[in-house]
Amino acid sequence: MGQTRRGTETPLTDDEYESARASTPNAHFTSPMVISAIWDGLRHMGVGEGAQVLDPAMGVGHFLGLQPKDMEGQRTGVELDSITARIAKQLYPDSTIFQKGFEETPLPDNYFDVVVGNVPFG
Repeated sequence: MGQTRRGTETPLTDDEYESARASTPNAHFTSPMVISAIWDGLRHMGVGEGAQVLDPAMGVGHFLGLQPKDMEGQRTGVELDSITARIAKQLYPDSTIFQKGFEETPLPDNYFDVVVGNVPFG
């Protein structure tokens, strides 16, 4: 267990706790129905197997998790929050996941076929 805070034990360090607390105004959940519709739309636009996919604010990776198997290719995700990035890395070990701000992430130019996700606008 982590450090004791206000008389209770927590699995988070003080820095992780503050990060989680600060992220709650901008944390979003996108419904699986919406995500599936987006993937269907991308398929209709010609995105298919082998596509280079980027999720620039992936959270724990719902867009990658609901990506149809017949559309999978190289997947890259970016997530600022360390806790959600670590969860995403465990859920999608076959994907490249950066735990940092999108603006600080070294991504190649003209590499990705599609960018998908639900970035926070908070």
